[in-house]
Order: sequence, then structure tokens, then C-alpha cells
Amino acid sequence: MSEQKMKRRDKITLGLMVAMSFFLMCDLFITPALVTDLSIEYTVPKEALGWVGSAFILVGAFISIYFGYMADKISRKHLLVATVLIGEIPCLLTGIHFFTSTFTGFLVLRTLTGIGIGGVFPITFSLVSDYFSDKHRAKASAFIDIAWGLGAMVGPVLAGLALETNYGWRLAFIIAAVPNFPLALLFAVYATNPPRGGTESALAKVLNEGAEYVHRIKLSDFRIVFKNRTNLLLFLQGIPGCIPWGLLPFWIITFFREVESLTHGNATMVWELFGIGSAIGAISWALLGDWLFKKDPRYLPLFCTIGVFLGTIPCFIVMNVAVTSLGFHFVMAIMGGILISVPASNNKAMLMNINRPEHRGSVFAVFNITDSLGKGVGPAVGSILLAVTGSYHFMMNFAISSWLLCGLIFIGVIFTITKDRDSLLQLMEKRAEALTKSKTA
Repeated sequence: MSEQKMKRRDKITLGLMVAMSFFLMCDLFITPALVTDLSIEYTVPKEALGWVGSAFILVGAFISIYFGYMADKISRKHLLVATVLIGEIPCLLTGIHFFTSTFTGFLVLRTLTGIGIGGVFPITFSLVSDYFSDKHRAKASAFIDIAWGLGAMVGPVLAGLALETNYGWRLAFIIAAVPNFPLALLFAVYATNPPRGGTESALAKVLNEGAEYVHRIKLSDFRIVFKNRTNLLLFLQGIPGCIPWGLLPFWIITFFREVESLTHGNATMVWELFGIGSAIGAISWALLGDWLFKKDPRYLPLFCTIGVFLGTIPCFIVMNVAVTSLGFHFVMAIMGGILISVPASNNKAMLMNINRPEHRGSVFAVFNITDSLGKGVGPAVGSILLAVTGSYHFMMNFAISSWLLCGLIFIGVIFTITKDRDSLLQLMEKRAEALTKSKTA
């Protein structure tokens, strides 16, 4: 059926969203590579910079509930453009010495940038769900996740290159911010504003014939969102599942520099290769995930559970085996990234496939909050553990162990997802019938 195909225009639009996400994530991961240098310039302890990372993510996550709610009510295309600019203007200002001459100025601008990045999350995935059908949502989500993974890899590289220039570390923030201004303009001109529900198989025919999906979210609908047990479990897994994604990128370079005495370049390379593995895994597992979900929705959370448990093994090896051979650590980092990334895109596809079109922006806003609670508290948790125990190894092992709890929660999704998927399909059939009758009348 034509509505199940990935249209060329939608693919290009996805490419623009991927590019914008990439540069936003570059910004997010510049600061972790500069912990030592920022500590020296601002004469603050490294632990204080962990709180900067947490404020950056958590403030944006809680603000995103507003962006998600608005994404379910107004034009998502224009809202996305505005939100990208909200994130990139303070990022650009971070690169100007006048605005970041003090630690307070740096903290304020980092927090404002986090608001933009937090808002982009629910809008992006609401758009993806209406650009692409359930046959392609995991794949489309994977490209967004790859952009974030690549941003996590390139951000530290930009930081390292900027340190070698006369301008200093601030140049990295300017390089990360500038490209998104023309990209946002191009998206505003080229992208379409997809009709809500247009990729639902039950609704596609009647919507293509001129009917309009008029349903919009109401505040009372949040009761429906939270009654969905699969939603609750996927929200919940994000907290322990994302603690490592917040803690590790913020502290891993410092860990290998100070504990294993690696050069900045080699320490960064461990994280880069983990990111490369994550990118490879994200698209590979998403392709398989779309196929598994079509066969039986239960197979997808089962797949996520297995991937998470297996992925912790090479991650524990990377953090606990002394570096005597860089090659061995590099291979383990890639393997860890590949395996641990199984849920990355697939859990977002599951949320799209069990929620109403008019709820998805808000659903992803809530998901972003729980997801970001893990990522946001990660740097701060690392700061606390480091201050209390004085052990980088304890901090890293705590982070990786959090993935095990995430895997256990995915087991619960195996028993809830089929019922919640069937409920959505039945509702879409009823609404399609109502639209057909209304159009005929």
C-alpha cells in the first residue's frame, strides 16, 4: 500500500531533522570533554561541573512537557523550527567570551540551551510518527538516534580541536551552533506539516480522500496516557536505563585520563568507538525491530531485554580491566555500544505504535522527562559517588549496573504490549468508520 512507503520528500525532511539533531547533540557533549579545562578556568571543582550537566538536561526535560503538549495542538513544523532556535542562540552565545567570562554566565547559557534541546525531543518523534507508518518508525527513529550518537562522538572531538586553537574551547560551541540556523530555515521552507493519523493503516484511506482527523489532546487525556501499562513501563525503564547515558559520557574521558593515564586523544577514542558501536547497533537493531514487531509485538521488548543484558558484559570489561592493550579496549567499547543500543530506537517505535496520534507529542514529552531524569542525574550522581567514595571505578560500575534494572523492566512490557497495541488498532478502526460516515453524510 502506498501509505506504507517511505516517500522521498519525507526522507529528505527526516534528513534535515537528523542534521539538526546532530548539531544539537554536538553541543550537549562538548562540556563533558572540557571538565578539566573548565575546572581550571573557573576555579571550581570538577564535581560542580557535573551539576551543570544535570541542570542542562533536567530543566530542558521538564520544560519539554509544554512543547509536547503544544505539539499535539498546533503546527509541529513551525514549533520545531522555533525550538531549534531557542536551543542554538544560547549555544552560540556560550562561544563568546563576554557572555561566559564567569561560571554563572556559563551555567545560565548551558541551562537555556538545554530548554531548546529538551523541547526538540517530543516534537521530533511526534512528526516521525506521522511521516512514517508502523512499518518504518523504528528505522526512522534510528536515524535520529544515530544523529545523537554521532553528536555524542563529534562533540568531544570539537572540544579537543578547539583547545588547540588560539580562540580556545569556546570555538567548539560556535561551530556546533552556526549550522543549525540555515538548516532550520531550510526545514521551514521545505518540510510539510503531516496530517495527524495519516500513517495509520485504518485511517489512511479516508484521510487521503479529504477527511480530517480532528482529535486534539485535552488535559484530561493525560489520564489515558498513564492508564496505558506499556507506557508506564517504558517511561519507568528510562530512569535507570539512561543514568549510564548521562554519567558515562560526562565522566568517561576524565576516568581514562586520570585513572588509566591515557592521553586525551586515546581517552576520547574509547568513547568515540562506543558511540560508533551505538550508531551501528541503532540502525541494525531498528531494521530487525520493525520486522519483529510485525511478526509479534511481544518479540520487540523481549529483544530489548536480551540486548541490554548482553551489552553490560563488554561495558563492565572496559571499565574494570586495566588498559594493557588499547586495541582490546577499543574492540570491547564497540561491542558494548552495539549490544546496549538495542532499545534505543525500538522503545520509541513501541510508544508510537501504542498511542493515539493526538497524544504522541505529550507521550514523548513524558518519556523525555523520565529518560532525562536518568541522563540528567547521571553527571550529578557521578559527582556524589566520586565525592563520597573517591573511586572512579565504583562510579562507572554503578552506572553500568543501572542497565540491568532497565532490562528487568523490559520483561514487563512483554506481557502488556499486545493488549495496548490491539486497543489502539480498534480505536483507529472506529474513528475511520466515523470519518467515513461523516464524509458520506
